[in-house]
Amino acid sequence: MRNFVIFLGACFIFGELAVASNPSSYYGVVGSVLASVAGCGWLMSPGISFVLLVLFSVNLGRILVGFVYSVS
Repeated sequence: MRNFVIFLGACFIFGELAVASNPSSYYGVVGSVLASVAGCGWLMSPGISFVLLVLFSVNLGRILVGFVYSVS
């Protein structure tokens, strides 16, 4: 379990680095999706369930709005 939490933390950091470097808008969106999924999984490890679902829905909504804005 400890290794899985460390892996999720690393995925979160790499996702945020992908958003920060942002070579293309598509890669920025992929990095943002990776960071939100890894961050929500990281929050889920101590046992947060309902709050996790709400945060995940809000993060995916934010990602979709950013993706539509950057593509158009």
